[in-house]
Amino acid sequence: MKINVLIILIFFSTSIFGQQTEEWMKMLNNPKYDSYELGKENLKNDFLKYDFSKLLVPRQEFLGYIGSDYRRLKIFFSSMVKDSSKGDTYKIKGISLVENNKCDFSGTIKITQVRVYKTMHFGLDNKYGNRGLKSQGVLIGDYEFKENPNQNHSGIFKGIMILNWYLDNFGILHYDNIRWYSDNYKNNQYIGTWSEYNSKSYKVCNWGEKRIPFSGDLDIGAAEFSPNSKYYDKGWEDLKIE
Repeated sequence: MKINVLIILIFFSTSIFGQQTEEWMKMLNNPKYDSYELGKENLKNDFLKYDFSKLLVPRQEFLGYIGSDYRRLKIFFSSMVKDSSKGDTYKIKGISLVENNKCDFSGTIKITQVRVYKTMHFGLDNKYGNRGLKSQGVLIGDYEFKENPNQNHSGIFKGIMILNWYLDNFGILHYDNIRWYSDNYKNNQYIGTWSEYNSKSYKVCNWGEKRIPFSGDLDIGAAEFSPNSKYYDKGWEDLKIE
């Protein structure tokens, strides 16, 4: 009986992650607004010469959760380096924090796609219209971060991530915060699972800048992230809006 329950839990957790990934890719390929429509071509090989490491470092603290009860997860990157031998891979070191449980982790992000928007956006009042933007788009990658197995409650983060970028006329990559003023602005989005070492069960685990992917009724904010009061005891009380 216990074995059957475990199998059901594993299937349920992995299927949720699969559903999340499928839904996120569906939103990327069929956006609500035409201005977010992406070209079909994967330009990954054309962009391997660029270094995305500085863009992958968040501009503000990640917002994240782990588990079906939306327990708060904090993720910090301490090091981000492009692998000199693999142009599509970035080496990451960081720290995860859930309540008082702190773990060091290391791992990689591997680029799987780089795609450009069909129509470029230039921000409020066309602010970036004369700044020589060459292209804008998204980087999609697979990530795997392994926590230190010698630390308490440690495991592996695994999933997909999405980064928004733009390229200027001088061939310089930039972190795309042009639409920061928009209610639905977000960047550096991570969608995946966490599994504890020596365990076959998984927990859905998502994080990102400004917003969190698939956060259900956790985020009730309109213009900005605002946690639902029912989850304050899960680590969110300090972010409540008075």
